[in-house]
Amino acid sequence: PAENKQSRSQASSQREALQNLRKEKSRNAARSRRGKENFEFFELAKMLPLPGAITSQLDKASVIRLTISYLHMRTFASQGDPPWSPLLEGDSNCSKGEQETSNHMKRKSLDGFVFVVSQEGRFLYISETVSIYLGLSQVELTGSSVFDYIHPADHVEMAERLGIRPHLRAEAGCHTAPESASSSASTSSLAGTPEPAPSSPHSPADDPPERGFFIRMKSTLTKRGLHVKSSGYKVIHVTGRIRCRPALVPGSTRSVRRPMGLVALAHTLPPSTLNEVRMESHMFVFRVNMDLQVTYCENR
Repeated sequence: PAENKQSRSQASSQREALQNLRKEKSRNAARSRRGKENFEFFELAKMLPLPGAITSQLDKASVIRLTISYLHMRTFASQGDPPWSPLLEGDSNCSKGEQETSNHMKRKSLDGFVFVVSQEGRFLYISETVSIYLGLSQVELTGSSVFDYIHPADHVEMAERLGIRPHLRAEAGCHTAPESASSSASTSSLAGTPEPAPSSPHSPADDPPERGFFIRMKSTLTKRGLHVKSSGYKVIHVTGRIRCRPALVPGSTRSVRRPMGLVALAHTLPPSTLNEVRMESHMFVFRVNMDLQVTYCENR
């Protein structure tokens, strides 16, 4: 009996040692996998067209989101008509009109920010200057849905301008039932800004590619330019055009233009009081009440 007890004790010790060895191997394997994974994410982040000070601070989800957006942006640039590659590479073969358009956008973007939104309603690119006018970061917006950053009452307006069909709008994050403007006005730093007038529905295939409209976008800046935690809304004047790519009609040699997304310039419209408006000689002042009855008008 003593020998059996001793053998059982030795067997138990061996099993325990074997279990500890397996656990240690499993921990080492998991540690090795995490190390390799972190290295791959680190190498992937370095390939993004962003400063190293930013890419070194990105989490894994942000690296994936920005990488996907960058790949989509490359497709957007190369497959659209005309391709952007010559402009990006400084090719002398690009037309004078294309060069003037590129230079015009660069000059105009000094007073606002440039953005590219895909047909699905996601930011493929947005310039760093968005932080100056909205307080939002380029890294935060890139790859995110545009509908997460505009007023719910303007979702349908944005979807129509992008050409998103009604049955696909919910999937893109568009809320077709607009919330009341009064509910958002209490949290908005620009509560006195009037709601932009909605546009009439239109078919993007029949319309010219140029776009010009007003939407309200989230802003973490106060009227004095200070950052706040709770976001309000600023009215943004968006001007741009729908970028298309040529595609063949199935079973035919006829070519059509398929919309890929919107390339636009955005300018914020700060609310100004009446005494801040410069009065020109061809202007006059009048005042109306809440029933839109004229209560005062200048003689001129």
